[in-house]
Amino acid sequence: MRKASVVVVTYNGLEETTVPCLESVLGQTRGAEFEVVVVDNHSSDGTPGYLRGLAAMVPRVRCILNTSNRGFAGGNNDGIRAATGDFIVLLNSDTIVTEGWLDGLLDPLENDPSVGLAGPVSNAVGNEQEIDCAGLSPGEIIKKGRLWTAMSEGDRFDTDRLGFFCVATRRDVVDRVGPLDEGFGTGFFEDDDYCIRVREAGYRLICVEDVFVYHQGSGSFGKVRKETKELLKRNRKRLEGKIGMRYRPRHPRDRQLDLAESYLARMEEGGDGERLLYKLRNRLALSRGMVPRGLIKRARFLRRLRDIERHRLLGAPGES
Repeated sequence: MRKASVVVVTYNGLEETTVPCLESVLGQTRGAEFEVVVVDNHSSDGTPGYLRGLAAMVPRVRCILNTSNRGFAGGNNDGIRAATGDFIVLLNSDTIVTEGWLDGLLDPLENDPSVGLAGPVSNAVGNEQEIDCAGLSPGEIIKKGRLWTAMSEGDRFDTDRLGFFCVATRRDVVDRVGPLDEGFGTGFFEDDDYCIRVREAGYRLICVEDVFVYHQGSGSFGKVRKETKELLKRNRKRLEGKIGMRYRPRHPRDRQLDLAESYLARMEEGGDGERLLYKLRNRLALSRGMVPRGLIKRARFLRRLRDIERHRLLGAPGES
């Protein structure tokens, strides 16, 4: 049986993020054999004690307690080195997984050697993995996420980058590509860097649309916000130095419209109109909140949005 290692890096936020995350992993994961490797980046809120107790009670849980904050890349690299699975999943501590999540991410990796990374859809991520499922609580958001996954059975799409709030890969991919670049420090752009390296190694990146993982967003960084802008600036410069050009990934609003157009094309080819219409409306709802400021970009975007809306029908299941 295939074995997966779920690596979770923690830094404070015990009750707010770490406990709900680990409870969801242990309670919602079925099918594949798995272990949970939790790497704590020197938390000061009782997290180390909680992890020791959890590991003592649950054999599949192991914890690594760092004596300094090793950052996102460093903490995950520690977990990857300790992992024993054929598949490795990096999972942020500010996530809540849903039933079937692990098998859903592992299946394409196991069945298609061209796939190097696989990620889910979510409520909060800075690319086209994001779907429209706003709510007042994680429970409400997850309920909408489940409606999306029910309408997306078997659906996947290729992408240039995946958010590392939750990403799965195979051991052989990591062995070939290498560890995450710890030069990015606390975090930001190390996931973009890794996606570029995986694609340069000849692998595909896919989003698995019938797997939803709730993401709180920014929870892995604790409550420190002051240095964020400077860190983003520095790390972007580092990434651009590595690739030798300005880093300009396609904007999420444009990718949302790309996907909306792909649904229209599938409907015209005789695809399941009911579920494709639901997904089309969802992507368009997100896109409407991403109108660019520049006059030329704004005009082009709105023209494209109107062209898509002219082709859609009214009404969708699960909506009033």
